[in-house]
Parts: sequence; structure tokens; C-alpha cells
Amino acid sequence: SIAILTQPFNQEARMRLIVLSTLFITIFCFSNISSAAAQRAQKSGNTPAAHAYRSKAPQLKEMGGQEVDTKYFKVIIPAGWSMPVPVQSTPHNGVTALFVSMSQSPAVSITVMETPATAKQLGEMTLENMEKGGIASTPLEEKDGMWHSNLSGKGKGSIWFGDNNGIASVTVITGDDIEKAEDFFSALSPKTERLFPKKAQ
Repeated sequence: SIAILTQPFNQEARMRLIVLSTLFITIFCFSNISSAAAQRAQKSGNTPAAHAYRSKAPQLKEMGGQEVDTKYFKVIIPAGWSMPVPVQSTPHNGVTALFVSMSQSPAVSITVMETPATAKQLGEMTLENMEKGGIASTPLEEKDGMWHSNLSGKGKGSIWFGDNNGIASVTVITGDDIEKAEDFFSALSPKTERLFPKKAQ
């Protein structure tokens, strides 16, 4: 189990980290791509295509004011935001959560797990794997005690990596106007420092 390794993690553990983080990033980006494609199709008058894309996007309901409480963070969902699925438990005492604006852009994905990897190591591995999937990124940059990169291509947005005492996090913000995610981050209360960004980028 990579959650209890004290020596540098081996290749299998590295791959587990990559697969775990990329899985939710891919789901996240796909949902956002479907939403954006639906909006473009609707504007162009292609209603059948818009319906087809929307069928792949999350079905949303307004959840403003509801509290989401995990072992790593708590958030009072802001007005105009939704949570398509409940918080999911993941391997290595991890959690993942997806929050989406009712306009379906922007959206915020949060994954937290126990791992010996540092935020920078996790970032380098994740971005390398994402690049193979057609998602381009800027070089990792240290910001506010975390590591950050901007995304383009299939997954337009921003990604943050944090770590603190054996716990690491990946936070992804995607959408055409990710600055609108500031409302979400102002409502998020971390239970562990250096795991969550205070802004979109």
C-alpha cells in the first residue's frame, strides 16, 4: 500500500498515483467538454447535437447553502453551484469531490489522498500523463505554498497540487471563465493547510 511507504515509492506506486489522479481529472474534463460543446451547438442552432452533448454532461440541481463535510475540508456550497455526485471515497484514505456551476462552467474537482509523494512529484507525474492524453500544460510554478499549472487543449483550466505531512491533493478548475470559481474557494474551509488553493489561478 503506497499510503504507508516510508522509502521512495516504486514504479507500481507511481502508476497508482497517476491513474488515481488522472481518472478523476479525465472524468472532470470530459464533463466540461460535453457542456462546452452543448453550448456551442445550441448557439449554432444545432439543437439535436446540443441535446446529444448534454446527455453526457452531469445532471445538475441547485445546491447552494448545503454543507459538504469531509476529513480534509468543509464547504458551504455557494448559490448557483451544484454537486453532481456525492463525495467519493478513494484508496489510501482518499476522497474526491466534484462541484459544478449551474451554468456548467466553471467546475472544481478535488482529490485528496495519503501518499509519500510531494506535491511537485505528483504534479510532474500527473502533467506528464495528461500530456499524453492531449492536455497541454504550462511548467509547474510554486504559488502560495502549492504547485500550479495552467491547462489547455482538451482540458482548459487550472490545476493545483498540495501536500502536508503525508497527504497530497489535486485540485482542478476548468471552464471558459475559471475566475468565477472564486465564489467556491471563498466558501471552502480547509482542515489541513497547504492542500487547497485560495483562488482559481
